[in-house]
Amino acid sequence: MRVFIIFILLTFTACAHPISKNTRAALDPSVSISGLFESPDAYVGKRVMMGGNIVQTRNFPDKSEIEVVQKSLDTYGNLDSGDATMGRFIFRHRGYLESEVYANGRDIVGAGVVVGTQAGKIGDRNYRFPVIEPEEMNLLPEAVESPYYYDPFYPYYFYGFPYRHHRHNHRHHYW
Repeated sequence: MRVFIIFILLTFTACAHPISKNTRAALDPSVSISGLFESPDAYVGKRVMMGGNIVQTRNFPDKSEIEVVQKSLDTYGNLDSGDATMGRFIFRHRGYLESEVYANGRDIVGAGVVVGTQAGKIGDRNYRFPVIEPEEMNLLPEAVESPYYYDPFYPYYFYGFPYRHHRHNHRHHYW
């Protein structure tokens, strides 16, 4: 019974959303991500939840800015695995964030208020970043691939269905 309870707790915590339920309840359902990137100034003061891959973290005397490549979020607050993006945005955090922790390539999800735009550059191209002051922000765990992947059909994966199940059923009949 004890093992069952631990299993259930681990199952539910593994699916826990990175943003709290109270913060998600305060989000503005009228905000569309595509609309936010098309005209960010129209969404100033609205609460949104966004996530993506960190490009860089810049620290200033009173704040830190995290430049993020936007990715769609699934129901559980995890990033979708595809390459689709609407563009880049900035999480502007009051206070210091360690740039080695909030490093390039890490996945992040945050919810907060749209405060406007900020002019910047991506390479040599001028870009207008939507800026969000997060009320809640979390790094997602880094995905680690197991070096112990086991293919259940090896070495018979190249044969069709009927041959996969005859691995040890060789009967020799001598009449």
